[in-house]
Amino acid sequence: MTRDLFDDKQFLASIAYDDELAVELIDAFLEDAPRRVRDLDAALEAGRAETAAKLSHSLKGMCGVVRSDSLSRLALEMEYAGREGRLDALREKFVRFTDALDQVAGLMTAFKREH
Repeated sequence: MTRDLFDDKQFLASIAYDDELAVELIDAFLEDAPRRVRDLDAALEAGRAETAAKLSHSLKGMCGVVRSDSLSRLALEMEYAGREGRLDALREKFVRFTDALDQVAGLMTAFKREH
């Protein structure tokens, strides 16, 4: 389960085992992801499905870079739900996404302490 949340080994391999770059990318993710989550929450509150789909797409890419497969999958599901105008489904997936993001942030913080 932990590897699905944040696969640190695959992440390091994808950046040629560059610890400095790994920490830099994680810092950027931990700074930017909460901001995009807030923007997505606001789009959901306003009922703006297209905006929510675009923000979900952006989150999907960010999660892929840091090798969080579970977050990437949830973001993809949110993107499709937004494109199809299914805001209730997007909201349900959003709750799951934010819960998983909290877990991923903890794993990444622990990773940074080790590198």
